[in-house]
Amino acid sequence: MFREWVSRSLQRRLLVSLLLGVGLSLAASQIIVDQIVDRYIVSSFATAADAAEQRDRLQRDIDFILLGGVVTVLAVSAFITIVSVRRGLKPLGAATAAARALSPGHPAHSLPLTGLPSEIRPLGECINELLEGLAGALERERRFSADLAHALRTPLAEIRALAEVSADERREAPELRQFLGQIASAAVGMQAVIESLLAVARADRAAVRNALEPLQVAPAVAARIERLRVTNAVDPGRIAARVPAEVWIQSDPRLFDALLLNLLTNAVQHGDPRKPIEIDWLAPSGGTALRVRNGAPYLSPEDLPHLTERFWRRAEREQPSAAGGLGLGLWVVAGLCRVLDLSLTFDLDAEQRLSVCVGGFRGI
Repeated sequence: MFREWVSRSLQRRLLVSLLLGVGLSLAASQIIVDQIVDRYIVSSFATAADAAEQRDRLQRDIDFILLGGVVTVLAVSAFITIVSVRRGLKPLGAATAAARALSPGHPAHSLPLTGLPSEIRPLGECINELLEGLAGALERERRFSADLAHALRTPLAEIRALAEVSADERREAPELRQFLGQIASAAVGMQAVIESLLAVARADRAAVRNALEPLQVAPAVAARIERLRVTNAVDPGRIAARVPAEVWIQSDPRLFDALLLNLLTNAVQHGDPRKPIEIDWLAPSGGTALRVRNGAPYLSPEDLPHLTERFWRRAEREQPSAAGGLGLGLWVVAGLCRVLDLSLTFDLDAEQRLSVCVGGFRGI
């Protein structure tokens, strides 16, 4: 029972251990000192028979003094131990209170480590790393839900409106085919939005680093352009891809395709439809880069810092109403670049051509 009571508390363990150590040391010291003093007293009173009573009384007084010293030392040691242990465990108590305050509605990014003993600090650091990962995952899930709801609101309303209009019995077959084509186009746009948001939400930087594989860039670019042609998102003749066939990189094929999809979708939706979309593979000093360039007559240099903001778009009065899109493309690209450890830069030249460069690929 006593052992179980002691084992439940670190403070009790330290107190009992210290008291046992001090008590045993003092007991051993008392025995040794008592033997030495007794021998000295006996030798001093050996010649005086009438002094036996005085000798015994002196020995008892010395024993009481030594015992009182032991009790006093133990009491003082216990008091100092309790105060020191409580003060030393106060940072651990603060960390425990912070851990109890954690909840899905109020996730903490870290526990307070100030003042923690060096033996416990590594445990606190490991917990903080775990909390940071959990908080990041929770934030990504919340952001994904909000972005998905925002992004799908418009195409769903469009599909519903088209379906209601096409349900009119007075519609002819050519009109119905046109409505069905528009519904299919809206559905393709929804699928692209969902795939892009899922790529950002589910991408884990550590997992991606361990899953990189060789990827030939030119076929990947050609395959993405072909899929855009199939979905009628863009005329492939408008895209000029200049990627050498011998270029190989280390990357995640799924995320690289999502990167291409959003770069090209952004160029199609927000670029000048009269200008070509150019895809180039650059090899500047210190690395390689993929550049997508398109006409952007309504952009200004002051707009470049805002291109990766979620749902950001130029004011409607400053651009044609035909410029579609939800403003998610380059935000998704920025998120994928963070996961893949790539750089993202923008440039607007004198001919109002926007260049989006993704650099830092690992060549093979």
